[in-house]
Amino acid sequence: MPKLQKGQWALVTGASSGIGEHFAYGLAERGLHVVLLGRDEAALQRVATHIKARYGVQLEVVRCDLTRELEKAIGILQDFDIDLLVNNAGIGVYGKFLERELFRYREMIELNVTALTELTFQAGRRMVEKRRGGVINVGSLAGFFPVANFAVYAATKAYVYSLSLSLWAEWKRHNVHVLYVAPGPTRTQFFERSRDGLQRPKDYPGVMEPEVVARESLAAYERDKVVYVPGWKNRFGPLVARRLFPDWVMAQFLEKYYR
Repeated sequence: MPKLQKGQWALVTGASSGIGEHFAYGLAERGLHVVLLGRDEAALQRVATHIKARYGVQLEVVRCDLTRELEKAIGILQDFDIDLLVNNAGIGVYGKFLERELFRYREMIELNVTALTELTFQAGRRMVEKRRGGVINVGSLAGFFPVANFAVYAATKAYVYSLSLSLWAEWKRHNVHVLYVAPGPTRTQFFERSRDGLQRPKDYPGVMEPEVVARESLAAYERDKVVYVPGWKNRFGPLVARRLFPDWVMAQFLEKYYR
């Protein structure tokens, strides 16, 4: 039986743009009802309008800043019978560790780690009780490496990677599936936001479109994948390097690359 079925409810965080927006489209195309959660209400309404014009599903739009209004999102989980939680919301902070403001790191940890953990706990508890459901945690290739100049961001994604695999092992006997998605560079606003408006490095290889990342990730979820890296270039190059070189070597190489 496929895990994604018409009439089920999914909640997508960070649904106003980028990968999260296209997760919402992919789920609605499959006939799932969708809760769109994000900080930009106008952008969420744009996504909702697109879905309403094309798919006959129910929608709920929730403007919510997960770093300040986490209880509001938890309330949504309690109000809806969610069968799929897509933890897509996340931010990055680029720069030398001591040259960025500490509050930026706190905010990133609140969103990338704390909010994701609490939403997964609340959703997962109900899924395990009813023996049905799943979680897609959107991480990053950075979660596999120590990435200087993205040190705290990479550490938050390493946490999500470890948490995802641990919960997959705990919950699979309860018919609840967990997938960790590790996108590489994707054509979103991530680089500009993490670098305070600076443009994405022009020579960055393998940049993917967000709709491709979302489409491939949903297909991987339906195939019971546990870890999925979208794009063959992302799967081949970085992961081969991870097997060949110790972490301290990769840390030095990445420090020079991102300097």
